[in-house]
Parts: sequence; C-alpha cells; structure tokens
Amino acid sequence: MSITPLSISVRLNSTSSLLLERSRIISLNLKPNPSSLSQITRNLISIRSDLDQLELENDGLLVGQSKKGKLIDDGDKENEEIEELKRRYDQLLDILGEDEVGRGKVKDLIREEKIVSTPPIPQPTPSPKPPPSPIRTPGFNEVPKLSVEPPTPGINRDRNQDLKPFRDYPDDASDEERDAGMSPGDMLDHQQIMMNDQDERLNLLSNSIGRQNHLSVQIGSELDIHHQLLEDTDQAMDRTANSLNRARRRLDKVANDAKQHGSTITIVVLIFILLILIIVFKT
Repeated sequence: MSITPLSISVRLNSTSSLLLERSRIISLNLKPNPSSLSQITRNLISIRSDLDQLELENDGLLVGQSKKGKLIDDGDKENEEIEELKRRYDQLLDILGEDEVGRGKVKDLIREEKIVSTPPIPQPTPSPKPPPSPIRTPGFNEVPKLSVEPPTPGINRDRNQDLKPFRDYPDDASDEERDAGMSPGDMLDHQQIMMNDQDERLNLLSNSIGRQNHLSVQIGSELDIHHQLLEDTDQAMDRTANSLNRARRRLDKVANDAKQHGSTITIVVLIFILLILIIVFKT
C-alpha cells in the first residue's frame, strides 16, 4: 500500500487521541495503562519511518524526477504537506514527554534531520544558430492538417482500487480507510466525539474510584468495631476464667478439710444418729 500524506495524517490523529487520553489519566493522578504507551510508541515509530520514506520520495520530485505522472510543482506542494506532518509529529513528541516515562521514550523517537544535496541541473549547451532563411509564405496545399484527439480519462483511481487488498465484505473496512474518506471537518468532529466519550468514561472511572474509596473507609470502620467487640469478649472470658479458678480453689479446700477430719466427722454423725434412736425408743 502506497504511503500518502493523508494516511499519515489519519494515524497522527489517532495517536493524538491516545496521547490526550493518557495525559488526562496522568492529570487525574492515575496510573496509565502500559499497553497504551506501547501502542503509542509503535504508532510513532511507524509514522517516523513513513515520514522519512515520503520525504525521500518527495526529494526525487524536487530535483526534477517524475513519479507516477507527478510534476515538480506537485512535489513542492507535497513538500509543504510533509513539513506540516513533521511539525505535528514533533508536537506529539512534546505531549509524550510531559512525564518521566514518556521522556525516556521520546529520546528514541526524535527524527534525524536530513540534508539533501540536490545535484546541479545540467545546463544545455547552446548550439550555433543556423543562418536565417528567406521567409517564404506557404501555399494552401502545404498547410498541414492537425487532428486533436479527446483526452483519455485518468486511470489512477481504478489502478489504486485494483491495488487494494480483496475483502469478502467491502463494508468491513479498517478505521484508517474510513477516516481517509472523511473531510477535515468531519474528521475533527469525529475526534471531538471520541474525546467527549473518553471524558465521560474517565468521569465514570473517577466516580467509581470515589465510591470504592468510600466503601473502603466504611469497611475499615466496621473492622474497628469488630476488633473492639473481640477485645470485650476476651476480657469477659478472662473474668469468667478467674471466677472458675476461685471456685475450684474453694472446692479443693473443702475436699482437703474433709480428708483431714473425716474420722471425727464420722464419729459425730454416728453419735447424732444414736441419740436420735435412743430418743425414739424411749418414747
């Protein structure tokens, strides 16, 4: 597929949208997606390569060569378009270099200015003029008849269509081909719509992050309450354990006293039972 200023302009527009989205995310103190930076870098490398190739092709036009039926004036016009594309490319590099990570990428993406030395155009050597011949008026029969043929229609468009890859479904064209058929005004409107959509998505993302932050604060408060309840439960269990220990010590003391004075208690109980029996039998 041939490289044209229009195709490079379309890719510059799409890369500009990615850079603006990345700058907006960085301005919100959010971390941009690494895949977006990789896509931007690949686009800029491809654009730089195409700009260099297009500039070399245009240099051939400026020194008087012809390419695909173009004239030298067409080369001058295309040179102005290339300079405009180079200026837009440098602006994208300035946007990318606003943060530290982007500055590291910009060092490898800066274009090298090329100085093209145009070979001197050979001047034709003047040939000696022949001596003037006497003026003779041609007769009626000597005047040549000229036939003008109608111009043939251009075939550049059909040829370009034949060079395009075959598609089973012509409607499923790529974004670049769709943008190539748009006017600059429509393209700007499309880019504005895309930027507005990205702004809405970023606002939704910001609101979602705010809600998640609020939920995390509430969860932290609930965790503090549960921690306080667990501490109160531990204190209550400690008090219950102390009460059980005191009761166990008292039971142990009673058991020890019963073991030490068991015989005396038995004699006292037997005497008490005997007295009761004597009283009962006497009555």
